[in-house]
Amino acid sequence: MLPESFLACLVALEGCFTSPSYRRFITLMTGWVLHIGKHTVTGVMRAAGVVGRDEHSGYHRFFSAARWEPDEVGLVLMRLVLASLKATGRVTLSLDDTLARHTGKHIASAGMHRDPLLSTASKPFWHFGHNWVVIAVVVELPRWHKVYSLPVLMRLYRSEKVNQQLGITHKKRTELASEMLEQIAQAFPRHRFLVVADNAYVNRTLVRPLPKRIELIGRGRLDAALHAPANPRRGRGRPAIRGRALRSPEQRAKRGRWTTLQVRIHHRVVHLEVQTFDALWYRVGRERMMRFVLVRGWPGHSKFDVFASTDLHLDAAAVLQLYCLRWSIEETFGWVKSKLGFEDPHNRTERAVQRTAPMALWAYSLVVLWYARWSEGRVHLPMRQAPWYDRKTIPSFADMLATLRRQSWSLWFSDLPHPTRFDQKSSPPWLDLVSYG
Repeated sequence: MLPESFLACLVALEGCFTSPSYRRFITLMTGWVLHIGKHTVTGVMRAAGVVGRDEHSGYHRFFSAARWEPDEVGLVLMRLVLASLKATGRVTLSLDDTLARHTGKHIASAGMHRDPLLSTASKPFWHFGHNWVVIAVVVELPRWHKVYSLPVLMRLYRSEKVNQQLGITHKKRTELASEMLEQIAQAFPRHRFLVVADNAYVNRTLVRPLPKRIELIGRGRLDAALHAPANPRRGRGRPAIRGRALRSPEQRAKRGRWTTLQVRIHHRVVHLEVQTFDALWYRVGRERMMRFVLVRGWPGHSKFDVFASTDLHLDAAAVLQLYCLRWSIEETFGWVKSKLGFEDPHNRTERAVQRTAPMALWAYSLVVLWYARWSEGRVHLPMRQAPWYDRKTIPSFADMLATLRRQSWSLWFSDLPHPTRFDQKSSPPWLDLVSYG
């Protein structure tokens, strides 16, 4: 049912599976992008039109027992993204984690995690489910000046209590992120990368083992203990590893000299006051010098903000604009949860958990990648119009997904009928899909 242009994207992933598993992967991905209801394995099978034709247990075993690795799929997908979008120069990656909320007693590896949507600075809220650490490739489609984060690699974070029950060594989110970055550095030795992340990932677990060809930009701490570089060694004794203590960003905010800066943030030009300085943040990066940008007047923030970069060649405007690219991964999480059923699977085996949810993230990347190819050279693009969308010129992900579904369903009805059905089309599966969702 999928158009040939979309299947061409999936062909690149064929080497990650055995022949039977690859056929099931094509069927599952077909159902995943076409299904408009809850994305369970059986629901996806209905959307793909294979109920009654294929045994359903085989599709469950695809996630729980088949021989394929999510990391291999993610790296091949990343190679496809870089090749298709002709990425040149340094590649930007976005890094963050998200909560997939679940309910049920028998969901494997689920635990209590902080809910960022309900929590406040003074009162945290917790929710039962899975927490995923995700790395995505940040791409800009020049035609619309729109930035997207296309997920490629992801890791399931488990709480200490769950790891004790499973007999697994506990790893922090930052440790999982560091492992993925090391994988990327080894798989792409000729590329340079820049990672944009929130303050939760600007710490020693991630910064100290950072590969040489990967730089990091993220939020720092106002109370960071900063030092000057170590003075050259003189005389005997152990050489110094850091110099004199410097003022923290919070102290600089009270007494430092501010410079007015005009910068474009989220498609809007704003005027900020900044202070830029280099220092050692020994607790985080040891002897690695870092560039700090202290900001006053950040849109929507009444307090000061400080951003840290391991790349000393970037000026204040570049640091702030690159950090703003991080927001695109938040949009990705919103779309995969609302349109692609990221939170729907309720797997009861450990291996199935680590393989099912990534299907939603990969589906998002494949749909955006397909739409970028399909829309080339087209003047008029199909978009949902309404009186309150009178100025809408950029297609949303919902428009991209709807376009793919229209083309797929058109193929369903316009293709030649099945030889055992004479001259009648098979409309009941499609009607069942629309009726039940």
